[in-house]
Amino acid sequence: MSGTQIDYDSVAEIYDLYVTADYDIPFFLHEATNVEGPVLELTAGTGRLSLALIQAGVQLTCVDGSRGMLDVLLRKLRDRGLSAEVLCADVCKLAPRTRFQLALLPFQSFMEIIGEPRQRQALSAVFACLAPGGRFICTMHNPAVRRAQVDGTLRLVGRFPTRDGTLVVSGFEQGGQPLVKRLQFFEFFDIDGRLRSKQVLQMEFEFVERDHFETMAQDAGFHILDLYGNYDRSLFDAGRSPVMIWMLQRADAQPSVATDAPQAARR
Repeated sequence: MSGTQIDYDSVAEIYDLYVTADYDIPFFLHEATNVEGPVLELTAGTGRLSLALIQAGVQLTCVDGSRGMLDVLLRKLRDRGLSAEVLCADVCKLAPRTRFQLALLPFQSFMEIIGEPRQRQALSAVFACLAPGGRFICTMHNPAVRRAQVDGTLRLVGRFPTRDGTLVVSGFEQGGQPLVKRLQFFEFFDIDGRLRSKQVLQMEFEFVERDHFETMAQDAGFHILDLYGNYDRSLFDAGRSPVMIWMLQRADAQPSVATDAPQAARR
C-alpha cells in the first residue's frame, strides 16, 4: 500500500472483506512490544496490523498514501476508543515530528515502491525517521518463489461473505522482470447468486532481489542484522523461503547482534 501506483482509495470500503491475513501479527507484536519508545508503521492501510499493536499498548504512528484507507482506520479507532497518530504521506517523503525506535513496513509492501530511485528514497526517508540505534523491519516476497505465480493464469483469491451476498476476488499477473502488472477483479453476487456488479483494480509491484536490496540498504546507512525467510524466524533460504524479512539498524549504532558477520550476508 505505497499509494504510488495503486488506487487503494477505490477499494478502501471493501478491503477488509477480502484481506483477512493475520499470519504475521504475532511476529510484529513481539517486535513492537519489546520496544521502549514510539513505533512507525508504514503502509498501515485500514489497520490490519495497527489495531493489534495499539491494543497491545504500542505508541504507534500509522502512515499510508491512501486517504480512503486511513479514513477506514480512523473510523475503527473511534469505534474502539483507541488512539494513534495517523498520517497520509508518501513513504518516500516522510517528515514526521518524532524520531522512532522502530519502523515497520509489513505485508511485503516495499515491492509496491516502483523503481530503484524511489526505493532508495524510501530507505533514506525511513533512516531519517529513526532515532540513533533505531531498527527497521522491511518485508517483501522472495522473487525466486513468488515469480512462479506470474504466468498470466487467472487465479481465485477467494469467496467472501458480504451483508447481502458474496464477493468473489480473482486476478492474474504478467511480467516479473522485475515489474509485475496485476489485474484484480471484484465480483459482487446477491444472495441468489446473481451478479450485481464488477470492479477492477490495476496493480503493480516490483521484484527486488536480495543482493540488490542489501546494497541499497547499506548505502542508505543501515546495518543488516538478520534476514528471515518466514515469520517463524527461520533463516532465509534463497530457493525455498516465501518472503524476505529484513532486520535493519541505523549504522550510527553498533549492531545489537554480536556476530562475525550479519546473518543476512552469509550464503
